[in-house]
Amino acid sequence: MPGATDGDVGGVAGAGDTAGPPPWANAELATVITIAPVNSRFMNTLAEQSRCQQTWTRPSIGMSGTTRWYRDSKDFTDVIIHALAVDYDGTIAQHGQVGTTTAAALARVRESGRRLLLVTGRMLPDLRNVCPDVDRMFDAVLAENGGLLYLPARREVRTLGDPPEPALVEALRLHGIRFDLGSSIVATDEAYAEAALAAIRETGVERTLVFNKGSLMLLPGGVTKGTGLLAALATLELSPHNLAGIGDAENDHALLALCECAVAVADAVTALRERADHVTRGKGPAGVVEFIEEHVMADAAPLVIGLGRHHLPLGQTAAGEPVTIPAHSTGLLVVGPSATGKSTLTGVVVERLVYAQRSFCLLDPEGDHETLAELEGVVALGGKSRQTLPTSDELRQLLRQPTARLVLNLSGLTMAEKVAYATQALGAVSAVRSASGLPHWLIVDEADHIAPAEGSSAADLLRRGPESLMLITLSADRLAPEVRRAVTAVAATDLEAFRAALITLKSDGAPVRRIPDVAGGPLTRGEALLTRLGGGAVPARFKVARREVEHRRHVRKYAEGELPPDRSFYFRGPQATLNLRAANLKRFCELAEGVDEATWTHHLQRGDYSAWMLNQIKDGELADEVAAVERAGAAPDSRPRVLELVRRRYSV
Repeated sequence: MPGATDGDVGGVAGAGDTAGPPPWANAELATVITIAPVNSRFMNTLAEQSRCQQTWTRPSIGMSGTTRWYRDSKDFTDVIIHALAVDYDGTIAQHGQVGTTTAAALARVRESGRRLLLVTGRMLPDLRNVCPDVDRMFDAVLAENGGLLYLPARREVRTLGDPPEPALVEALRLHGIRFDLGSSIVATDEAYAEAALAAIRETGVERTLVFNKGSLMLLPGGVTKGTGLLAALATLELSPHNLAGIGDAENDHALLALCECAVAVADAVTALRERADHVTRGKGPAGVVEFIEEHVMADAAPLVIGLGRHHLPLGQTAAGEPVTIPAHSTGLLVVGPSATGKSTLTGVVVERLVYAQRSFCLLDPEGDHETLAELEGVVALGGKSRQTLPTSDELRQLLRQPTARLVLNLSGLTMAEKVAYATQALGAVSAVRSASGLPHWLIVDEADHIAPAEGSSAADLLRRGPESLMLITLSADRLAPEVRRAVTAVAATDLEAFRAALITLKSDGAPVRRIPDVAGGPLTRGEALLTRLGGGAVPARFKVARREVEHRRHVRKYAEGELPPDRSFYFRGPQATLNLRAANLKRFCELAEGVDEATWTHHLQRGDYSAWMLNQIKDGELADEVAAVERAGAAPDSRPRVLELVRRRYSV
């Protein structure tokens, strides 16, 4: 037959458990902090926060799909990879069959608490014929090359693409094409490719031809293994950034493109091997078993962390070299005095996380990061209205979403309430992270408020793990020693703060061989230093990347906003006979186009345009570009050149 073959947080305790999960679970220490509420939303004094502690173990997903808990916390290992997606034919199966060794390796993946997803071009009835144990083996099945989602635990089938169009089916028959119909797929052989394409053109339907080792699939427009996998991950509340995937054929490109760790077996098609992060030594199923045993069960941490494509760019050195940090397992400490650029650096990290579609939770004690809500998908809660802060249950529900990007503004709370609420929030983060690896980043501004050197109940919840942690503070010695042990890298906006942080961390036993010398003198505004701890890393001095949020606010304020009279630009001319006020850049361009040549040249030769843009518009880059035009003299094209520079940056 011509077929399309191809190579929770909380929850209910599983059967046999004596109790359900606790409300708080620190993934590493497995401790619970029970906190008494105040006004049903905020917690009581610090003395009451630690009145109850118990030992629990990390949740995992059992074969039935329900949440279960590991037997003993000493067996627990933090993980980056929470799910493995595998292709069927040519990857885990040979001649349509999954061998016993391969099946045993796949079972170990699920026994470790990870989810296992099958992504295949086969139709579901056909798959059940060749793999009768499919319901028992997998948490989710993506059949029809992503066109159909099957959830065995729920016995739920969900069609993800449009059904084959009757007109297309009739046209295929008229062309003499042998085919099989699925819920959304039309499966045939590649020998019929030209005839199938002709049928598509004749009927005007939207279908994509996907080749796969002698087979041909006609898929609804936009349907791939990647789109189907996204639907499955959303249902399971998992992120692609915690997913490894392995395949062998042409139709596996979309699968691997979605995965944080993309793997090809040794006998995969050449193009797939070339784009994979890792190629196994073994062919087909042997390669799958090899990858599971050597990497998945060891969490693939060295492999994933070392992938440069996942690093977050922070800026550039003077030589133009990019300065980056790993997206996984980073414990970044940011230090520096007030008003030296720590918030800018924090904003750059957050923007990079948003662009990479990674989740985060930012604790903002002073309300300095509300503008991050301008970024797509970022939600800011709290502020002056304390009732807008989520409860612990609400927060856990939010954090379980793979796209959650939260800023919790605690500025409306007293200091005691800030520490209490932060402890509650950190407990929620730990619980969700242990189950799904979300959120990917935990960012704590003014971290010394939450985990001061003298200690607090929150300090135990700020531990190093596979997910990343970012701590912002004035100086390292203001943090609790146990929190400092989570640091793997130091960034600073001040040279002395940088040196002091390394001295403090070295005294804690961190792998700091010596306090490095930094060339170039004190840091200028917009500069920062970054160094990894250990491995003989050399500090990088770099220019922090420009923040897009600040730039957008800058654009609105100065392009069309209203500057006060003393900050406006005035076209007065050589004899001061004019007094034309430009209160924003839009009005500046309008007036500049209309003033006479003598007035334009007068201000050009005085350098008035660049001075206004530097001192009042606060745009040094634009000022430098305009100054270059001014230095060229009163050329006939000076006016259109200046206006073009302004309009290119501000769209006025």
